[in-house]
Amino acid sequence: MLQIKKLVFGIVILSLLSACSKGPNDGIPAYVQIDSANVLTGTGQGSASSIVSTVWIESEGENVGAFEMPILAPILVNGERQIILNAGVFVKGDYFNREIYPAYQPFKTTVTFVPGETLVINPTFEYYDDTQFPLIEDFENGNVFAGLNRTPLADPNNLEGQALWIKVDNTTPLVRGTTSTPVDVPLLKRVYIEMDYKGDVDFAIGIESVINGSVSQTGYIDRIFASEDWYKIYYEISNLINTLSADNFNLFIEVLKLDSINESNLYIDNVKIVVI
Repeated sequence: MLQIKKLVFGIVILSLLSACSKGPNDGIPAYVQIDSANVLTGTGQGSASSIVSTVWIESEGENVGAFEMPILAPILVNGERQIILNAGVFVKGDYFNREIYPAYQPFKTTVTFVPGETLVINPTFEYYDDTQFPLIEDFENGNVFAGLNRTPLADPNNLEGQALWIKVDNTTPLVRGTTSTPVDVPLLKRVYIEMDYKGDVDFAIGIESVINGSVSQTGYIDRIFASEDWYKIYYEISNLINTLSADNFNLFIEVLKLDSINESNLYIDNVKIVVI
């Protein structure tokens, strides 16, 4: 009986050792390195400004996972395969909340994986061809926000050419700028706002519903926190657009000075409403 138990125990150990020695590439991964990810825009799509914070990696139906930029991802594959990369962004600028941005097409390429070797891929993402842009404002030739100023062309605070400039001080502690012409935004679609900003003051963005030429309802989207450096936000507003349910909409930006501060400045560039 003891010999039988020893025999069974030995078979189990051999099976475990055999299982551990098997697997793709004998357990030796190939690596994908991604140092940068950019966006290429076409005619009528506005600035290529972007922040791709995360990349989802797939390879021929295998979900490798989501990785924060910059990336060095191990993949247990070998040989020639197609790799698919999806661009991820911070939702509402929240570092703890990421999603695949549905307006950007996946980046696809065929590569040869070699176990133990590193493959460098720096993808360029593009918008889907049928993406709509009801609003694009880069502040180069004008300003859709009525009553607000633009920076001078040589202003050191500029990101790409000129930008929207909002100053609040003791004389003007509250500033609100609204699009001078209502924007047609289709209902029952996924709708995002893209925006670059920099400033030493928090601000709010919101939507006004316009029915028969008059403002019907107002909905605040969120409070955006100050950033010393230029930063980009991707904000989904689909639910708000469908809740307000109107012919068209105004976008507004609102800045309120803190009582403890004499003057604050906010700069905004590359405002887009994106419909997928």
